[in-house]
Amino acid sequence: MQPVDQHTLYELQVLAERKGAFSALQFFDKTLTQGGSDYLKTLLSKPRSTLAEVQSFQQLIKTILEKPATCLIDIPRSYIMAAEGYSSLSVAHSMSQDAVMHWLDTLVYYIKSPEEFYRIQSGLMATLRMLRAMQRMLVNMQDSVIPQDAQDDVQFISKFLSTPTIRSFLKQNENDIAKTKVFSIDYYFRVSNAKALRRLLDIFYRFDAYRSIAKTTELHRLTFPDFDNATQKFAAAGIKHPLIPNGIANDIHIDLNKSVCIITGANTSGKTTFLKACGLAIYLAHLGLPVPATNITLPFFDRLFTSIHLADDLTSGYSHFYNEMMRVKSIAEALQQGDRCFVLVDEIFRGTNQEDAFHCSKTVLDGFCKYPGSYFMISTHLLELAEGYMDAEFAVNKCFKTTVLGEQFKNSFKIADGIAYERVGSLIMNAVGITSIFEKAKRLPQM
Repeated sequence: MQPVDQHTLYELQVLAERKGAFSALQFFDKTLTQGGSDYLKTLLSKPRSTLAEVQSFQQLIKTILEKPATCLIDIPRSYIMAAEGYSSLSVAHSMSQDAVMHWLDTLVYYIKSPEEFYRIQSGLMATLRMLRAMQRMLVNMQDSVIPQDAQDDVQFISKFLSTPTIRSFLKQNENDIAKTKVFSIDYYFRVSNAKALRRLLDIFYRFDAYRSIAKTTELHRLTFPDFDNATQKFAAAGIKHPLIPNGIANDIHIDLNKSVCIITGANTSGKTTFLKACGLAIYLAHLGLPVPATNITLPFFDRLFTSIHLADDLTSGYSHFYNEMMRVKSIAEALQQGDRCFVLVDEIFRGTNQEDAFHCSKTVLDGFCKYPGSYFMISTHLLELAEGYMDAEFAVNKCFKTTVLGEQFKNSFKIADGIAYERVGSLIMNAVGITSIFEKAKRLPQM
């Protein structure tokens, strides 16, 4: 899948648009370190470009789930933080490129500033403990098939730890390392092998992120999608939005021959949440991540488009309607180029009057029907638009029903076949007290 824009990442709540908002990043973030969290954000920000890459990453997480020791660098977070701080030290006195001068400079510094020297010593000890933890991981991996996505990192660790110098360092008891020895080991890591030390820390952060995904998969019983490019089927059972506590699970099956799915339902019935749940599942699947569903089968898509929370662009003078129109144009251009797209539009063309909205919506839906292999989920309040596709060859109507009893209503939050005709706007207005406020209001005297 091609990269998605920042707007889509925010609409699907992959990333939080504002401080304090919950997101898929937080949902998956069980990392031990800030570096691991940062790498997890990188993973979630860009989908895999090929199906092979998706399946390769799936296999990495599945391997960790089956064999927890895989990619487990078992070391307390505090040591990694100390090693990170040590790697970024730029203490001028000890950075001479000459080994002898480095040794002498550090000795003098130790005598003059023992507190600062302790930072070097403690950071170095933490680094050695990290290397020993990596050494234990390699031992645990001996009888395992290393997933392709981790092979380069594992090979780098193995090669680095097998060097005679590192082997000699790791054989020494930390308490027995003389201060004069600290000077030479410090030179080895922060001068001679600074890039290698940086990569070792980055590897730890990557593995931290991988294990975070595996932990979330177990905790929430997530499912790995099956990609089926042969039948190009899109079907999901028990799909729900992971960011909603006790969210309602739904089943959805869109036939390739009826790839335009028109969704109706009253306000608060669950249309937008369902669209977001499907969009997030599609996106996570193309990252190689498991999804919140009992099972899901889908083809590999080239593009993912969403139009859920478009707003006016005041700086450019563009209205909501114009922004939505440009979004649809981008979709049309991608379809015309032959891209297989998954498209989500919430309340299509709501930014204009009903007559314009009907005409523009029908033009777009008729156009979408011409592109088998792509899937379109479109919600609307235009019941006459949905009725026009009741017997359509390439479209299907789905809805979220609401039961209305007098002044009360109850949403099922379950998707069903057909069109929802219930209207609850006035009931919601009454329920929140707006009607009574205005009924009791008296006209104020003119100022």
